[in-house]
Amino acid sequence: MDAKKLGKKIKLARVELDLTQIDLAKIINAKQKSISRYENGVSMPSLQTLVKIAKVLKKPTAYFLDE
Repeated sequence: MDAKKLGKKIKLARVELDLTQIDLAKIINAKQKSISRYENGVSMPSLQTLVKIAKVLKKPTAYFLDE
Protein backbone atom coordinates (compact mmCIF):
# COMPACT_ATOMS: atom_id res chain seq x y z
CA MET A 1 0.00 0.00 0.00
CA ASP A 2 1.32 3.39 -1.00
CA ALA A 3 1.29 5.78 1.98
CA LYS A 4 0.64 8.82 -0.26
CA LYS A 5 -2.39 7.21 -1.94
CA LEU A 6 -3.77 6.12 1.42
CA GLY A 7 -3.28 9.64 2.79
CA LYS A 8 -5.13 11.21 -0.13
CA LYS A 9 -8.07 8.85 0.38
CA ILE A 10 -8.23 9.61 4.11
CA LYS A 11 -8.14 13.36 3.45
CA LEU A 12 -10.77 13.18 0.69
CA ALA A 13 -13.15 11.14 2.85
CA ARG A 14 -12.58 13.46 5.83
CA VAL A 15 -13.26 16.61 3.79
CA GLU A 16 -16.41 15.03 2.29
CA LEU A 17 -17.80 14.80 5.82
CA ASP A 18 -16.69 18.35 6.64
CA LEU A 19 -14.40 17.18 9.45
CA THR A 20 -11.13 18.83 10.40
CA GLN A 21 -8.03 16.84 11.27
CA ILE A 22 -8.62 17.84 14.89
CA ASP A 23 -12.22 16.53 14.76
CA LEU A 24 -11.09 13.18 13.37
CA ALA A 25 -8.24 12.92 15.86
CA LYS A 26 -10.56 13.55 18.82
CA ILE A 27 -13.11 10.97 17.64
CA ILE A 28 -10.52 8.20 17.22
CA ASN A 29 -8.53 9.29 20.28
CA ALA A 30 -5.39 10.23 18.37
CA LYS A 31 -3.28 13.35 17.90
CA GLN A 32 -3.93 15.85 15.09
CA LYS A 33 -0.27 15.50 14.17
CA SER A 34 -0.80 11.79 13.52
CA ILE A 35 -3.74 12.50 11.18
CA SER A 36 -1.59 15.04 9.34
CA ARG A 37 1.21 12.48 8.93
CA TYR A 38 -1.21 9.89 7.57
CA GLU A 39 -2.73 12.35 5.11
CA ASN A 40 0.67 13.54 3.90
CA GLY A 41 1.96 10.01 3.43
CA VAL A 42 4.68 10.47 6.04
CA SER A 43 3.48 7.52 8.12
CA MET A 44 0.93 4.74 7.90
CA PRO A 45 -1.79 4.14 10.49
CA SER A 46 -1.90 0.75 12.16
CA LEU A 47 -4.64 -1.55 10.89
CA GLN A 48 -6.55 -0.97 14.14
CA THR A 49 -6.35 2.81 13.66
CA LEU A 50 -7.32 2.51 10.00
CA VAL A 51 -10.44 0.56 10.99
CA LYS A 52 -11.39 3.37 13.40
CA ILE A 53 -10.79 6.00 10.72
CA ALA A 54 -12.88 4.04 8.21
CA LYS A 55 -15.81 3.79 10.64
CA VAL A 56 -15.76 7.50 11.41
CA LEU A 57 -15.46 8.41 7.72
CA LYS A 58 -18.26 5.99 6.81
CA LYS A 59 -16.19 3.98 4.33
CA PRO A 60 -15.38 0.27 4.27
CA THR A 61 -11.80 -0.39 5.40
CA ALA A 62 -11.13 -1.95 1.98
CA TYR A 63 -11.76 1.46 0.36
CA PHE A 64 -8.52 2.71 1.93
CA LEU A 65 -6.56 -0.45 1.17
CA ASP A 66 -7.46 -0.72 -2.53
CA GLU A 67 -4.85 0.61 -4.92
